[in-house]
Amino acid sequence: MDRSNRHSLPEHSAPSGRGFLNASLVLAAAVGLSWFFFPKLWGGGGLIGGDTYTYYFPQKVVLQDALRDGRLPLWNSVVSLGYPQLAESQTGALSPLNIALYRFFDVNTAYNASHLLHYIAAYVFTWLLARRFGIGAVGSHLAALSFVYGWFPARACLEWAIIGGAFFPAIVWCVESYLQSGKVRWLAIASVALAAFLTTGHFNLAFITLLVSTLLVALRLTWATDGLADRVRIARWPSAAKAATAVVLGFLLAAPQLIPSAELKSASQREGGGFNQAYGNIPLWYLTQPLWPTLWFAPDINPDENLFNSNRIEAHLYFGVIPFYLAVAALFWRTEGRRDRRIAILVLAGLGGVVLATGWPMPVLRLVPGFGYFAGPGRYGMMTALAVGVVAGRVLDRLLQLSSIRVFWPILTAVVFTVTTFDLSYVHDCVTYLTFVNRAPISIRHESPVGRLLRSIETPVRVFAPGPNLPSIMGVNCVPEYLGIGPKQYYDKRLAIPRYSQEDETPELRQSLIRWLQQAGATHILAQSALVEADWPVSPATVVRDPFLNAAWGRGGEPLYLYSLQGSRAHAFLEGQVDGQGVMIREERPEAISLEVDSDRDGRVVLLDLLFPGWQVTVDGQPVDPELFEEVYRSVRVPAGKHVVEWSYSPGSFRLGLIVFAFAATALLVWLFIEARQQTTAVRTDELPQHR
Repeated sequence: MDRSNRHSLPEHSAPSGRGFLNASLVLAAAVGLSWFFFPKLWGGGGLIGGDTYTYYFPQKVVLQDALRDGRLPLWNSVVSLGYPQLAESQTGALSPLNIALYRFFDVNTAYNASHLLHYIAAYVFTWLLARRFGIGAVGSHLAALSFVYGWFPARACLEWAIIGGAFFPAIVWCVESYLQSGKVRWLAIASVALAAFLTTGHFNLAFITLLVSTLLVALRLTWATDGLADRVRIARWPSAAKAATAVVLGFLLAAPQLIPSAELKSASQREGGGFNQAYGNIPLWYLTQPLWPTLWFAPDINPDENLFNSNRIEAHLYFGVIPFYLAVAALFWRTEGRRDRRIAILVLAGLGGVVLATGWPMPVLRLVPGFGYFAGPGRYGMMTALAVGVVAGRVLDRLLQLSSIRVFWPILTAVVFTVTTFDLSYVHDCVTYLTFVNRAPISIRHESPVGRLLRSIETPVRVFAPGPNLPSIMGVNCVPEYLGIGPKQYYDKRLAIPRYSQEDETPELRQSLIRWLQQAGATHILAQSALVEADWPVSPATVVRDPFLNAAWGRGGEPLYLYSLQGSRAHAFLEGQVDGQGVMIREERPEAISLEVDSDRDGRVVLLDLLFPGWQVTVDGQPVDPELFEEVYRSVRVPAGKHVVEWSYSPGSFRLGLIVFAFAATALLVWLFIEARQQTTAVRTDELPQHR
């Protein structure tokens, strides 16, 4: 017997009854914990706060509308001057799960289901990963509980967090399974999982997943070689090359998302790295969080008051007090023989995560490909959370094996899990920015009187309102915008909408805002308090009480004030004739708009929407070159007379991505076929009689 394989992947070693019991317990725990932490989501309620109504829901509404129209949301036409929504990525427009959920369920149900399913998947995959690293069934439950419910619920206001929480352990589990079995199908699964992860749109946690996976492969092949499959041990460089191939194929499979996103980045505020990469770090003094839950977490404590260049969500790093001290105990617990180096790899990753989370290495690492693309260094703490959870699970297993404790293992296990669950729930309630409600405001969006009034207007509407993006949920265009990564015009102070608080308002700032709104074709102003009408070129207000908007903004039943803005340019007009005479909008869809033009002279037809790569224009069916107007808007030159101008958005980056995807899918299938043939040939060779 080869003792070096004592930790290798077990094949059919567990009785089927026990395997079924373990699977049932894991699934029951995963579902039960998701219900315990988020009961109102299970009951059809919802959440408000954080970025939910200003970022995620506006995108999901557009996604759902597009899917039910039988198309993809390539362009968002209801937020500001428009932006490439698929390219902005966090819509997750190409995510298979999103496509299914938002096609068949209402937005709130789909959002809740995605949230809960990813928590369930995160728990299951973390349990599987811990088992693959040799942790017992009970210890693996503690690892999953600590990792999933220690790091992610505080970040529930950020949809991408728990999505990463599901894919991170799943991909690392697949990589370790390949190393232990030598079967390429595990790398193929990892490749597809990586592609699915990337289509969800938040690349930061995917990058962290690749960091851990790369470290795992490198050290498993050179240092922690226990349990490697024979075919991996014998051919280490080819095995590393296969793992790298899986990563490359994962990226290529996600090309329909990645290439448009890269195009957007090249035309965004992040081109050239002009953003604060250190924002979202964990200060050294705040690394004391795990020592005791009430040290920083209590209803009357707000860490945001002391967190410079960060916030309590990005800087959160808590594992549960019992898992933390169990992990600390591992440093002092002597064992016979050498320690399991596979777990040591996770510990090294966890220590690296702490260092990176402080933000200190960022001035240097920003020059390293990958690191320079992201802000929020506190997110590297995810590596630490996984390491602490797995080590804590290992120590719990060893405790339960002690002869003096073994007889009490059910009691000890129950105490550990009960205390840890309530500990993590308490901390979640203290840290989160969210409020969970029995009835989600978005479920009554169609009851909005403001929305009905604005949608009844036949001409294009653009409303200026507090709460970026939120009014777009009602199906009307609104300014200002709030994007994770957006076209650079929205961040150029010469071109962007002036932003200031009501307390900072001066006559000069107000006039600059009015000028911008009029030039951008804004038609209405929605205010939470009455404007001084002498200071604004507006008609008398329509006073309404809007149950949807008030609930989404967290207001009571206070009135809203809707004004018509005077002096604005028409949405489409002939240059020098801003009232829109001579131009009529025939048809308008998110990715296309058709205009009828009647002009007595040559000139430009201006459309007050953003000109972005991928927008094409024809005049009377003939392609012509679009022109940039005032550094922002779309325009095209037309001769005198009557003409039809048609704009359409068809980004070449997306088409190229589809071609790359087809190539990658074919390559993956061919690779699997070749590997299967080679394995079959090897088995037949082994079965041939040996002649001496």
